[in-house]
Amino acid sequence: MKKLLIFFLIAFIIGCAGSEKKVNLIKELKEEKIIKEQVEKISEQKEKVIINQIEYSKYIVRKGDSLWRIAKEQIGNPNVWIQIAIQNKINEPYILRPGQIILLSDSYKINDKKKKNFKYRVIKNNSFGVGEKLVFAIKYFGITAGFGILEVKNFVEINKRKAYFLEATAKTSPFFERFYRVHDVINSYMDAYGLFSWKYSKNLEEGSYRNNSYMEFYHEEGYAKKKEGDRCSIPAFVQDVLSEFYYYRAIFTGKEEELYIDVASDECKVYQIVVKKLGEERVRVDAGEFDCYVIRPFLKYEGIFRQKGDVDIWLTKDKYKMPVLVKSKIIIGSIDAVLQEATIVEPE
Repeated sequence: MKKLLIFFLIAFIIGCAGSEKKVNLIKELKEEKIIKEQVEKISEQKEKVIINQIEYSKYIVRKGDSLWRIAKEQIGNPNVWIQIAIQNKINEPYILRPGQIILLSDSYKINDKKKKNFKYRVIKNNSFGVGEKLVFAIKYFGITAGFGILEVKNFVEINKRKAYFLEATAKTSPFFERFYRVHDVINSYMDAYGLFSWKYSKNLEEGSYRNNSYMEFYHEEGYAKKKEGDRCSIPAFVQDVLSEFYYYRAIFTGKEEELYIDVASDECKVYQIVVKKLGEERVRVDAGEFDCYVIRPFLKYEGIFRQKGDVDIWLTKDKYKMPVLVKSKIIIGSIDAVLQEATIVEPE
């Protein structure tokens, strides 16, 4: 029971259109509409950049590569990743394809004052917004053992930039709470323009077990810091274990067979997950019937997950990519997270 609700949260961390019996629509905030218009304007301006190539060598992209990793391994300086992107006309969200040819120049330069050279990315987001709330029942052999909520609560300001305040909570149902109480809360502060993590906190209460953690991300300087003061190097625009789910929803179009995401764990370690699309299927859950993409995350590092077995996730086949069902296989049977009701944000 101790791992039951944690497993649910983790399944949704990486990460169906139909009847909307229990799906409500609300209008997006005026503030959010302005942010999206600014992102659109910046994206259009970046498409007009003209690149003058000098001397270069060819690099063939491998599975799991990112611009940050290529810059670190091939150039010896991860901070020149943005120059590689500009030179090769790779736009946000900087997705690379295995077999793609990247041109690398020996003329990259980084000023001693990194912040003057650092450029924040922008990513268009039409999948979620402030006010979204997804409520799930956690079921084992058909019995509801607990509930989970994923919510985009509001906007906050961090480092003079707007950020989404995300929250994931999980708790046992009243009946099971008599035997084993679970109350877990994960918070993430995600940049509203670039969809990357600024801060992350986790507070777990499971029976007598307690586990609290907190991290801040310094993308310009290239490191993350825990509340104890421990630091670790990070690639620019890394995700935490909650923001990665929302990031995936924003960039997944339904056409990609797999996507790689850099994530910083609670232990201040950076790892990658690859999320593969398995197919499409129509499913019925408590909230209604939905046409879905079926995806499965594969963990390249299991430092915080420590789970075995497959986790399959059903996302709506529309612009929201809303999760409606998760099936997590365990030794005996599976744990299912089933959408009961949802409030989603409709752009004006």
